[in-house]
Amino acid sequence: MAGPLRAVARRVAGNLLSRPVDVWSRANLGTAAAASHLDDDRKGLFALPGLHEPSDFARLARRAVARSDDLMRGLVSSGPSGFPHRSATAVIDDLDEISDTLCAVVDVAELCRNVHPDLRWVRAAENAYVELQGYVQGLNSNRGLYLALVNAQERHGAELSPEAARVALTLRQDFERGGIHLGGDEHARLEKTAGDVVKLGMAFQQNLSDPKALGHMDVSDTGFARVPLDQRTVSAVLRYADEPDTRRSVYLAAHSGPEANRAVLNGLLRARHESAKILGFESHAHFATSPLLAEHPDAPRALLERMASECRDRAGEEIEAMLRLAGRDGMDGTVRGWDRSYLIGKARAKACELDAAAVASYFPLERVISGVGALVDRVFGVKLTEVAMEPGENWHAKVRKLRVTLGDRGAGEGQEIGTIYLDLEPRPRKFPHAAHFVIRCSRGVGPDKQRPAVALVCNFGAGSAATLSHSEVETFLHEFGHAMHSVLSDTQYQHLSGTRCAMDMVEVPSHLFEYFAWDPAVLGLLARHRVTGDPMPREMIARLRASKELFGATDLQQQCVFALTDLEVHALDPATLTEGSVSDVAARVQAAHSLMPVEPGTSWELRFGHLVGYASTYYSYPYAKCVAADLWGKFFREDPLAPGAGEALREGMLRHGGAREPGAILRDMLGDGALMTDPVGAAPDPTSMLADLNRGR
Repeated sequence: MAGPLRAVARRVAGNLLSRPVDVWSRANLGTAAAASHLDDDRKGLFALPGLHEPSDFARLARRAVARSDDLMRGLVSSGPSGFPHRSATAVIDDLDEISDTLCAVVDVAELCRNVHPDLRWVRAAENAYVELQGYVQGLNSNRGLYLALVNAQERHGAELSPEAARVALTLRQDFERGGIHLGGDEHARLEKTAGDVVKLGMAFQQNLSDPKALGHMDVSDTGFARVPLDQRTVSAVLRYADEPDTRRSVYLAAHSGPEANRAVLNGLLRARHESAKILGFESHAHFATSPLLAEHPDAPRALLERMASECRDRAGEEIEAMLRLAGRDGMDGTVRGWDRSYLIGKARAKACELDAAAVASYFPLERVISGVGALVDRVFGVKLTEVAMEPGENWHAKVRKLRVTLGDRGAGEGQEIGTIYLDLEPRPRKFPHAAHFVIRCSRGVGPDKQRPAVALVCNFGAGSAATLSHSEVETFLHEFGHAMHSVLSDTQYQHLSGTRCAMDMVEVPSHLFEYFAWDPAVLGLLARHRVTGDPMPREMIARLRASKELFGATDLQQQCVFALTDLEVHALDPATLTEGSVSDVAARVQAAHSLMPVEPGTSWELRFGHLVGYASTYYSYPYAKCVAADLWGKFFREDPLAPGAGEALREGMLRHGGAREPGAILRDMLGDGALMTDPVGAAPDPTSMLADLNRGR
């Protein structure tokens, strides 16, 4: 389980919520570390001091362990009897420093193993990642640390600041959710299952980026072609291939694997279920939701079922529109899985007179990046400036570095507040989806404050002349919402910084940022023709906005299917789990809550990496859609570029990270009606989101 010190990789969207593995092996790191040339503290790869060659990962991990051991000994020796010599704040400070020390290496290792083109770096990062997680598990089972925390909280909690008190609360919850109270045999079982979760999660994700595991499909409808079954290629075929048999063949092949993930996923579900049962929970879904806004899986389950039901009529109209506006294209009156993306593109183009290539010509990558800079300057008063990398900092020649500084709205003008790396082009073995990776968290106050750094990883077209589709612009803005959450965080403790908030709140800023992709005023900043430099014509913007309203219900039903499947498979009883159980659940959920037919023999869940990263909490996406709709309506709809709107979001939500209880944040920003509560949990009110969905009906 993710323990209280949470030296875990914080990746959002495809997030791998890692769990500790194995017992810490100092010998392994010590041997590897001996191979490193010098104890060189110059900033290196990812701006991490001392990281200059693959073997440095082992040395840095060893150093992080040594520093953590020193802090741990001081905390444990002070204990209840020695506590008068240490303030409660000092205890919380030291626990947070342990976490920050370990995360400095673990977070970089997580990014490195997903993006570095050199397998030597990837393997070294994986080894350090696994070894440090094992060490963290040892800390999380240390009763001396736990008792020092309990003593600080219970006997001296009055002296803690509100943020420190929340750190203490969440640390204690995590200690106890990590099994600190368990006896020897049960604790050993928990450590074993926790290790299995990490290993199986890594294996699942590796299969999604391994060309051999994904395989290929030979098609010969219009001449022989070998189609690799990676996500980017499959999406392109399903969107643009005119020949139905080609789409069908590629869809069925892609959604039948990677077969290796079938056993991996079953093993992962068994390990998670066993961990939850050891800790006294009915299922992993109950375990995962209990400390969050939802509190119980029935709260998101009820919301998801309501949303899928209330948009069912609209979804039926959309499916008819796909067929009618696309001229049915030889269809039999049913939209199949391999037709949906293609027909939506055709229908949008016909209904709104949109040409995807013409739209993309207004979104050259360079313009989009500069436009996003203008957006965050207007809305949040921060400036983005591209700067050169330091020697050894970069992991690929195409990666760019943006320095984030305060703008000219008051005190602190020009002050650097964070760093955003952009890794936007595809390459072999790179993480295949769009994601936000944390490298460093905000921490501390004053001139010595640790500035956050993040990496946005996408797979857009290559080259300086690349243009983005509008959906890719929306994706980029989504990830930038996560980046703003990280760099605008202003917490004293990294434990609660930025995206280290409740899992079912973490997607709210990113979904809010998606709204910017459709707003005419913001498109005025983002869109310029790649040749002429002309702004996007108003009539094209109007048609683009009209296209958004065409197929929102089928999209929403699909999200509900993903989220409900995630909840249901994490409630399965391992005793009844068979090879086909997960596919059966996925098919049953889709049949009940979507008008898209289930395609026999397919297993889309084998490609759904969010089952690893979100683990019973993919409902965070629909939750975020509801909250984002409320925030947009209250603060941005009238004038999305008004500075006051951005300040309200920054001060009310982004700066706090996880330092405030999520329900309190929502009620303060949106009023008491923002949440629906029942005896078991809480969910956001979907009224505004459903109204947006039906706006163009």
